[in-house]
Amino acid sequence: MSWLPELAPGDTGLDRVFGLRPDLYDAFRAFYAVFWERGLLDPVVLELCRVRVAQLLGCATEQEVRYAPARDAGLTEAQLAALPRWPDDPRFTDAQRAALAFAEQFVLDPHGVDHGLRDAVIDHFELAGLVALCEALALFDGFCRFRTVLAVDGPSTPTLVAAPSPDGPLP
Repeated sequence: MSWLPELAPGDTGLDRVFGLRPDLYDAFRAFYAVFWERGLLDPVVLELCRVRVAQLLGCATEQEVRYAPARDAGLTEAQLAALPRWPDDPRFTDAQRAALAFAEQFVLDPHGVDHGLRDAVIDHFELAGLVALCEALALFDGFCRFRTVLAVDGPSTPTLVAAPSPDGPLP
């Protein structure tokens, strides 16, 4: 439960906190859903990057969310458990490694994102994929920081949820 003295009505911790600013929450949900609804990136890559960002930022509640499109596309709990070892673990493809390397640098020091990291992502996902990855990472990073700073509760164990939608709650 958040430390905020006032909460909005809602089904999830995020609904109750972000719901204090429905004008922002509605726009956020709509933009967040775009990545899943339009297939801007492979859902497994998207989910791996989302969870890795949460790990790097220590956002426990976001680490427990599992989006169904990634699971439906083949992501397993074993691969998620191996995520901290992605550079050497054989469960990860070269494309996934390129995205994860970019994601880690993006979170830890965006000034360190160099031509090599960008080119590796472009090689696997084209230029449009690089742009989508940057936007998704910015959302994941900001979302984790929002949850952490405002102590937004969420699932405490791995929880499979439907793809984000513009009008539905987020876990």
